[in-house]
Amino acid sequence: ILQEVMLKKHETVLEIGAGSGYMAALLAHKGRQVTTVEILPELKAMAEANLARAGVTNATVELGNGAGGWSKGAPFDVIVISGALEVLPEAFLKQVNVGGRIAAIIGVAPVMSVNIITRVSETAYDTVKVFETNVKPLSGAAELSKFTF
Repeated sequence: ILQEVMLKKHETVLEIGAGSGYMAALLAHKGRQVTTVEILPELKAMAEANLARAGVTNATVELGNGAGGWSKGAPFDVIVISGALEVLPEAFLKQVNVGGRIAAIIGVAPVMSVNIITRVSETAYDTVKVFETNVKPLSGAAELSKFTF
């Protein structure tokens, strides 16, 4: 995913789902500034500690539910969503700069794919499915309504 977003040194990044802080550290090494959002306080603390221990100074960890987007600091050049979504919330499309990229794992187990969505104009986006995967859903994400008999 890091390779596919083609992050440049001058770009700002939003990561949804900080986890241990590992991806945030990688993104911070390649980009200018990273904001990573974590819904669980204990994971936020772990990510902050790991980033500090690694000497990462250009990444901040925010506590909150970013599964529907994160307007603080928007727009971003790159958005990485580190967990599966059943559908990509429209807020993310509006929170990325023209020319920016969103890396999102979209689908329902066992059929999910990593998508790179590039904003090509104020109203147009190009989507490339990079590979298929099956990962844990993002905490706090909206689910599609299910049909039942």
